[in-house]
Amino acid sequence: MKELYRYLRLTVLFAKKDIKGMLSYRYSFLINCISQALDYSMTFLFMWVMISAFEDMNGWNAYEVMLLYAFSLFAYGIAGTFFFNIMNTLPGQIREGSFDDVLAKPVKVLPYLISRSFICNYAAHMTLSGIMMAVCFHKLQIPVTVFYGVRIMGILLCGSLIYAGLFLFVSGSAFFAVRINALFQIMFFFREVSYYPVSIFPKVIQVIVTVVIPYGFVNFYPLQSVLGKDDGFFGGQAAGAGGFAAVLFFAAACLFFEKGAKSYKSSGS
Repeated sequence: MKELYRYLRLTVLFAKKDIKGMLSYRYSFLINCISQALDYSMTFLFMWVMISAFEDMNGWNAYEVMLLYAFSLFAYGIAGTFFFNIMNTLPGQIREGSFDDVLAKPVKVLPYLISRSFICNYAAHMTLSGIMMAVCFHKLQIPVTVFYGVRIMGILLCGSLIYAGLFLFVSGSAFFAVRINALFQIMFFFREVSYYPVSIFPKVIQVIVTVVIPYGFVNFYPLQSVLGKDDGFFGGQAAGAGGFAAVLFFAAACLFFEKGAKSYKSSGS
């Protein structure tokens, strides 16, 4: 518990530092949030117009698809707040040899990196997706009860663990490959798949986003139980495996990252 408390305190300290920096450049932060909100708002609008024109997308109406997107975006925002900076900065630190400074500190590498990687930039993601969730729940007449609230928080938590695992797998690869641009592209390509019902894609893609890169468990499978659907290659029965898949994937990503960190050799050695 003392160890956990220590890293929680570190996280709070780095969060305060990031917020202080944000307030120093508040207009830049505001412009960034507005641009992100406009970008994602246009995606929501595009989905609504496109799907409404065809009535549905493989049995999913416009508000159900927008709900998939909103859940994916919110979970991505949670994970990105703590993990994106690791993926974004670690390859450069390894190439330059500055990762040695982290290893020299009397801390565990991964918890320390998570603590210091806090960023506020994902506030727009979570705010906009939260608003869209509320709109979709209203339009789909999903009851807002304590029971549903707990389920929704569980789905978002599991989705964020999957995104966090992806960030760690990609960033951990830098210990072995250094240049990981291709992995960035693959991760973001399949992230686009998670915005839509997995069932509209070929079977091979459905298997990949369920078994290999489990984007399907971010939103598609767990939301089927909320919406009363039984869709996709694995059907609604996969919905109950979301929590297990998320924890297993995140744990595997942590182990992979730790193994990479242990194999690290300084650029000066």
